[in-house]
Amino acid sequence: MIRIDIATLFPEMCRAVLSESIIGRAMKAGYIDIRCHNIRDYAGNKHNRVDDKPYGGGTGMVMQAQPIYDCINAIRAEVGEDVGIIYMSPQGKPLTQQKVKELARLDRLIILCGHYEGIDCRVTEELGAQEISVGDFVVTGGELPALMLTDAIARMQEGVLPNTDAYSRESHYEGLLEYPQYTRPEVWKGRAVPQVLLSGDHAQVEKWQEQMSWQTTLEKRPDLLTARKKDGSPYAKYLDFSVNAEGFPDEADLAVLRLARQKLLTSAEKKMFVKINKYLAEKLPDKRDNIHILIKSEARDMTDMYLSLCDILKAHKVNFNIIFTDFAGKIIREYDDFLVTEPEK
Repeated sequence: MIRIDIATLFPEMCRAVLSESIIGRAMKAGYIDIRCHNIRDYAGNKHNRVDDKPYGGGTGMVMQAQPIYDCINAIRAEVGEDVGIIYMSPQGKPLTQQKVKELARLDRLIILCGHYEGIDCRVTEELGAQEISVGDFVVTGGELPALMLTDAIARMQEGVLPNTDAYSRESHYEGLLEYPQYTRPEVWKGRAVPQVLLSGDHAQVEKWQEQMSWQTTLEKRPDLLTARKKDGSPYAKYLDFSVNAEGFPDEADLAVLRLARQKLLTSAEKKMFVKINKYLAEKLPDKRDNIHILIKSEARDMTDMYLSLCDILKAHKVNFNIIFTDFAGKIIREYDDFLVTEPEK
């Protein structure tokens, strides 16, 4: 069970939100432990003042380092020194589902909420806090962003939701958006539920959901298809490579072969091309212009080969295009690490 401690100037605001709905029930059931701490309790003065004017001038007030430091240290005295500290800040790295998954695996986490014009930066440096942003915008305090992060982490804890499907099939979990959802009635304002969802054929339903997930991502967030995972592989399933050679689409190896025939390759490029060509000859027995390569862990060698071809083309200033696509078309033949496909008409 994860324990999340929130350091804030408004603990009651946080408690009010966290006590409701799924997270509130999960806390009562003991699936998660979330505690809110008032930074003012560590002010050290009779007025509980925790802010002051910024050095260098400017509008607004800045939260002082010492009360924050003392509050965080009091929490660490309970949970241990080896605990991650997150500072919710518009200057932080954008929060992603991948980051949420990473944080959800922790046993303990402290979230610091700033307010006013921010906090004395020396305290985050001293604490070694990570800065996380929920978007490129500014709100009046870190409480709402902290609650968003807490909710995202909490719902991935065992027992909070009915099963892992409740979150693993949602938008962003695997880098894509979720497929469209429908409920009763079957027809609403002339719009009918897709027949496949009424068929009872689970295999076809799952296939439809997968295809619609890709299509929805392509239409609403195409940037996700070219975004890259931590291991360097693209989120999109297929890579469509073409070279613009005299107005005709071409494959990378054929484009490099054309350079070789024109005796434009260096000795090192020739050796590389021979190696690659041998590899592709073995891997692509059904070579044709409409090859699509399936990008997954087993296809890294194939991808590396194409990237090496790209380097050669780039060195010779040959224009080429790489498209990460959502659907490759009709499958002609499937191998362990790639697909030969024919685009759908």
